Amino acid sequence: MSGRVSPALAQPRIDDAVLDEALQWLVTLWSGEAGDKEREALACWRRADPAHEAAWQRVQSIDNRLGALPTAIAGPALRGARARAGRRAVLRSLLFAGGTGALAWAARDAVPWRNWTADYRTATGEQRSVQLADGTRLTLNTGTALDVRFGPNERRLLLRAGEIYVATAHEMSRAYRPFIVDTAQGAVESLGTRFTVRQGDSRSYVAVYEGAVSVRPMHAASARRIDAGQQAAFSRDEVEAPSPANADATGWTRGLLIVEQMRLDAFLRELGRYRTGFLRCDPSIANLRVSGVFPLADTDRVLAALEQALPVSTRYATRYWVTVDAR
Repeated sequence: MSGRVSPALAQPRIDDAVLDEALQWLVTLWSGEAGDKEREALACWRRADPAHEAAWQRVQSIDNRLGALPTAIAGPALRGARARAGRRAVLRSLLFAGGTGALAWAARDAVPWRNWTADYRTATGEQRSVQLADGTRLTLNTGTALDVRFGPNERRLLLRAGEIYVATAHEMSRAYRPFIVDTAQGAVESLGTRFTVRQGDSRSYVAVYEGAVSVRPMHAASARRIDAGQQAAFSRDEVEAPSPANADATGWTRGLLIVEQMRLDAFLRELGRYRTGFLRCDPSIANLRVSGVFPLADTDRVLAALEQALPVSTRYATRYWVTVDAR
């Protein structure tokens, strides 16, 4: 296989936030609801800054490449409203695989469109529970793609995207097989436990609720133990210092987003994982604090609740482009 980097990914770096804005504009066009108002707003955005135009050209270039995929790969994944969300996830993962490590991951095992054929996957806003052959119980969060690779000597999961909650089973009828979750940054080995693993853009995140795990970054010589009640982020090179795990963070396994004194901008980023399109916060209100228990099955209802609790209003340019402003 050639080591040549695709021209679309070899261009000068564009700020991630600007690329994400360009992607949201593309989502608006895909939605079928974009009218003259939205198209004029896009034109103004492109003219406002050379970086905006560069980001738009990057997004268009990669979108065209997706359109050129063989029908057997692209066709089933790009049809219908839910498929548009899948296409957005693929495009975003291509856009943000900018660093050498992330690009190597994409080229090696996690070619983005392969997420569509993962052993288990969830759509945006979906949670799914699975019991594996060994009795281990998994819950997949929104936008997750996971492969299962069990063999005679080990039990291995490949987390391509998203987040999983794992309650490992104790195999009593056979010799012990290590239970390992691989991410783009390294490996998490269960030491008889309940834990979560989340695949981020440049880091993975693990939180332990029972037992312990051993985390070995891809380029590290040794592993680090994370005990029950702790959480940590890790890159390909190191594990960051553990901090106390937040038990409320597993609320998603029950269809809930549970927060206490979370910044509004951080809250909307988290809520945005569960809805298709672009959800942004006006910077002037980013520091407002949110506390409560919110149903993930109806994110519009959550936005309406924010209007009752905070001095904010929600503006829908389209159902896929939503801004929370000061009231």
